Amino acid sequence: MNPYILTKENILNKINLQDAFNHYLQPYHHKGILKQGKHISNPFLSNKQKTPSFNIYEISSGNWRFKDFATGDEGSIFDLVMRLKQCDFKEALIIINQDFSLNLTYETPEANFDIQLKQQWRPDDLAYWSAYGITDTILNVFKVYPVTTYSRINTQNKRISFNATSQNPIYGYKVSRDCYKIYCPLNTRFRFAWLGNKPEAYIFGYEQLPKTGNRVFITGGEKDVLSLYAHNEAAICFNSETANPPPKIIDNLKARFKEVIVLYDIDHTGISQSIKLSQNYGLQRMILPENILKDKGKDVADFYALGYNLNALEIKVETPESMPETQLLSAKTIAKENDYMPLLLKTQKMLTQRKAKLIHKTPSLLFHKDIGILYPRTINVIQGKAGVHKSRLAETICSALIKKESFDSELLHFKKNREQTVTVCYVDTERNLTEQFPYALQQILQKAGYQREDTPEDFDYISLLQVPREDRFQALRAYIKRVKSIYYGHIVIVLDVITDCILDFNRSRDSMQLIDLMNDSINGEDVTFLTLIHENPGSADKARGHLGTELLNKATTAIQIGFEKDSNKRPTDLITMNVLKLRGSKRPESFYMKYCEQNKGLVEADADLIDDSARSRRTKADLFEIQQQISKLLRSSIQSRTLVDELTLYFDCSERTIRERLQECIDKRIPIPNGKGVPSVLQKKKEGKEVFYSLTPIQRRQKRNTPEL
Repeated sequence: MNPYILTKENILNKINLQDAFNHYLQPYHHKGILKQGKHISNPFLSNKQKTPSFNIYEISSGNWRFKDFATGDEGSIFDLVMRLKQCDFKEALIIINQDFSLNLTYETPEANFDIQLKQQWRPDDLAYWSAYGITDTILNVFKVYPVTTYSRINTQNKRISFNATSQNPIYGYKVSRDCYKIYCPLNTRFRFAWLGNKPEAYIFGYEQLPKTGNRVFITGGEKDVLSLYAHNEAAICFNSETANPPPKIIDNLKARFKEVIVLYDIDHTGISQSIKLSQNYGLQRMILPENILKDKGKDVADFYALGYNLNALEIKVETPESMPETQLLSAKTIAKENDYMPLLLKTQKMLTQRKAKLIHKTPSLLFHKDIGILYPRTINVIQGKAGVHKSRLAETICSALIKKESFDSELLHFKKNREQTVTVCYVDTERNLTEQFPYALQQILQKAGYQREDTPEDFDYISLLQVPREDRFQALRAYIKRVKSIYYGHIVIVLDVITDCILDFNRSRDSMQLIDLMNDSINGEDVTFLTLIHENPGSADKARGHLGTELLNKATTAIQIGFEKDSNKRPTDLITMNVLKLRGSKRPESFYMKYCEQNKGLVEADADLIDDSARSRRTKADLFEIQQQISKLLRSSIQSRTLVDELTLYFDCSERTIRERLQECIDKRIPIPNGKGVPSVLQKKKEGKEVFYSLTPIQRRQKRNTPEL
């Protein structure tokens, strides 16, 4: 790469990022040199924050970013300049280059157009706009300028020129320094033209929107946006009424405004496209009265010009059809004064309608060796002792979900469903913010085919480390609400580790509050949870606390990861991934892995390592291995002699050792998953002269009935 050309990389090589952040943020505070951890008021807000929460921080050596934990604003030095200067990325590069005298040269494609703008608005230039209540101040805010002349290269590679006249005024919407959208409102042959490189997703008025508001309109054209703005209404438009809006933009509008309303022209195209947009995105439609057609009006700008306003009785507002019946209703909005019967009856009606239809099993989001392992709208868990690479397994799953299709990587045989659009949101609670968590994010991206400086739209992440433990549940709930509002498609939320998301994982109230939050989310939205939890220290393989017990009960898929042990019960290099529970499907065989220093992650174990470990653990029939074999063999009641012979042969040990291990399982009531993945206990029962072993599901304790007074 030429080191003298104006690029992002060359700028980063030439400037000190901490100095650059201080340069641009200095006008917004009076706290001297900004360092990591020193908070200031958010410079993007019109009012100062009562509790400043905006700061800069170093994620790796020399790599600084900004973050506001209250508003969620975050980004690089380029993001900061774009926000503060209201410019695009290319313009931000130019500003930084000039401000720091970097003397980098501009390597841009040869301009295929010339444009000459008038220095200021004159009365004859404003005549067209004034009829709609649009002033020169508004036009300047939206970067609309009167054009004297422009020229461009046509399809025959010849330069053609156009001059503005009083009968044919020309206006230019400035999209960027190198791009204009030309508007000729009185031209009978053509009204619009593009100069320069047309953006992939053109949105007019988006930069001028307030941060939040009561309502925002999606209109058919730029003139409508300007007219609505002149009447104190927020609005945007796309390149045309037939353009497909980016889903994330619609979700963003829904998160910022109470109402998002489609207000297109009342001609055939406008009506049909507004219906389509309303149905596809669940938006309201505002329909102008047809009587304006008599006065040759068809859009909201004409509506205002004819003397009407949006409070007119003739205006119709259509609410979109209700969401699919599979979405449960919120108990908080329906159940009043503990009267849940209306909610229950409505849910019953929904279930009655649903059961009468043909139900297709929802395809898995993620497969492991062609077996569905992670399903939409479910709660899932990865459990294991401390230090067994639970997080690395979760990171590999995340990489598989966001992996570029063109990137070739095994990723432990995890493969995503290409038919599903998935966004991964990673919530970390344990690792430090200076090295450990940023490094984990790098690994996720690189194993998915990205560069570490990339910021894919389908990958989001936060850390709860700096949030006090008593406030973490509220912070997590706010984050979940945010990602559900701004991301399109299915969302997979990773909680690593889930016990750190609440105050006390042994207290049932705290545990059930978090479980209920996840249940509400998966029943009301396209959300899936992948949770990580530590197992209790010692020999028991139980997930920690009351939360761990409830989590296993609610989980659709429960995965256990741990080191295999040798005959002396010392951990080996072999790591086993067991699926303890897979609701609705047969549990797959164990999968063996090892940590690879060269790959900085988990890789599939080779056959020799697996065989060596198997020979070692069979010598003394480890209790954990006994539990695994019992789970596989006892699909139903089995004779004592048959079970003992099978285990003796498998572990290559004495019959006495096996019988001792079986009795230990019975005496300690050790939970063992049965064929359906339900936690059970081993029982021995004599029937006639024969003794049989079986697995009996563990019965949850029931509250003692209390007689009414």
